[in-house]
Amino acid sequence: MKNYIQHLDLIDLLSEKHSYLRKKISEKSADEINKTESHILAMLEVYERLSISELSRIIGISRQGTHKYVQGLLVNEYVEGVVVDGNLRDKHIVLTEKGIQCCERLRVVRQQLVQQIEDKIGKEQVESLKNILKQEWL
Repeated sequence: MKNYIQHLDLIDLLSEKHSYLRKKISEKSADEINKTESHILAMLEVYERLSISELSRIIGISRQGTHKYVQGLLVNEYVEGVVVDGNLRDKHIVLTEKGIQCCERLRVVRQQLVQQIEDKIGKEQVESLKNILKQEWL
């Protein structure tokens, strides 16, 4: 990797790796989506339905930015908006069949990247890293 990595603290290292992995997933995807769109799709796959505000908090960008990316996903039919009972203001965003298929393809890409990481640092190290990241330390 680049030399500047050697001088980063833990927070910046995690951020750099996250950004790099999201970019790689997007590049390897057969679908023409960017790294933020792939992150939105991944979160919808996990949570099934989210409002724009909820998505914004989870992925860490502004509500306006999230709205822009969701609009692109709506136009390309990866997601759709559904009315929330008792709430006339907000809609939830859910995956369409095309979005579900895209998530399945992205899952394969993620598995390939995990395999590359395991090949590089070892399966035990990957499991250890996963366990550390799952802990409540913030």
